[in-house]
Amino acid sequence: MSQLCADSQLFQVLSLRLSASQTRRLSHLRLLVNSLLLGSVLTTMASTMAQAKDLTELRLIEGDIITSSKPSVSGIATRSISLSGASQLWVDGIVPYGIDPELPKGSVTAVAAAVEHWNKVGGVTLVSLDDWPSGQEQPRDSILFQPGSGCASWVGRLGGQQEVWVADNCTSGSIMHEIGHVLGLEHEHTRPDRDQYITINWDNIAEDKRHNFDVAPAGSRILGDYDYESIMHYGPSNFSVNGKETITPLLVSADVIGQRIVPSRGDLDSVAQLYAADLSIVTQVYSDAQGSEVTVHISNELAQGANTIDVDVQIGATQLIQSAGTGWDCGVQVESQVSCSLSRLAGSSSSKLTLTLKGVVDARQVTAVVRSKTPDGDTQNNEDNFDTAIEPTQASALADPATLTTTTTVSYGGAAFWLWPGLLLLLFQRLTGERIYGQARDRIES
Repeated sequence: MSQLCADSQLFQVLSLRLSASQTRRLSHLRLLVNSLLLGSVLTTMASTMAQAKDLTELRLIEGDIITSSKPSVSGIATRSISLSGASQLWVDGIVPYGIDPELPKGSVTAVAAAVEHWNKVGGVTLVSLDDWPSGQEQPRDSILFQPGSGCASWVGRLGGQQEVWVADNCTSGSIMHEIGHVLGLEHEHTRPDRDQYITINWDNIAEDKRHNFDVAPAGSRILGDYDYESIMHYGPSNFSVNGKETITPLLVSADVIGQRIVPSRGDLDSVAQLYAADLSIVTQVYSDAQGSEVTVHISNELAQGANTIDVDVQIGATQLIQSAGTGWDCGVQVESQVSCSLSRLAGSSSSKLTLTLKGVVDARQVTAVVRSKTPDGDTQNNEDNFDTAIEPTQASALADPATLTTTTTVSYGGAAFWLWPGLLLLLFQRLTGERIYGQARDRIES
């Protein structure tokens, strides 16, 4: 607004030195400039008010779960996910993340340690937006580690960029806990079956904090046995009003619950259940006098996608000439093995990898194995090798890859194989021609 006042004084000085017509034109120009400046001021104010409004619409429940304060249709504060909401899991188990430049150096170090540990043990992959492949479109959904008054996160994938609050006192273990929420894990003590394992001491809880001990929303999945050692479990005196226990374990000592060191085995198993894929592999072997071709079909039988997929193919004594397949990257052949990788495979989809080999390959020496960083719901179909050879007369079945359930060997016998169909066609034409000629001759003679 000060800019508007300064401009008004300038126009008054100029108008004293101009003619009447020039003063009128100057007055019109003044109105135009003031309108533009006022519009800019109002836009900035509206943006600032909107940001403030967004902040007031966020609140915490259970101490560290970010929710919207706007009531839903049912009147309950909006939660971003329950564990039954598969659509709000992270696509293909990949979580893009960014770090706010305002985050202190110590907090950045804690975030890096937490991300590294989950990437090492979790079966999911957190990828920095700074390291996002240049050839790929920037992801729509991501998380942003940013300064906050505490350690807090939304539960699951919200859509768009969502916050993870990191206060100065948040340790790497605390941030691992928040990443657990990001992946879709609720607090362990809110399970519907919790009363069989813990006692909530309501009299020891501050009245305005009791909502933090409510049971999780209806529809939340129970993933495995109750886990006292979960990094998602409250400690024994969280939100105590008098220093006494707010949670008393029934089957273990109180010092077991509330650890913030690393995810427990139960935590990892829960994430594996949420993000499990089911990869299967089928190989086909084609050979003729010109060489051989191994085609590897990898399918994901479940709706959840997989990431960091590796395939090892044993090709015997033959030599790899080239490889082909969308998104596949194959290294050099090491002895009899070719190893290839694929960054991700969507749920309920398949991918094809083709290896061109020099010479005739013995199909009995061909073995293909698929593995992934993503947990696999059924490892029995992760390997395929030679089983039963299919005779050349059955080669037509190979036209549809869906009909193949075992590794197959097809030998076409070189160019001589195609001679027999040609001879049969000529014989058929000759017999047909003689029959038509005989019928025509009989009609003419009659």
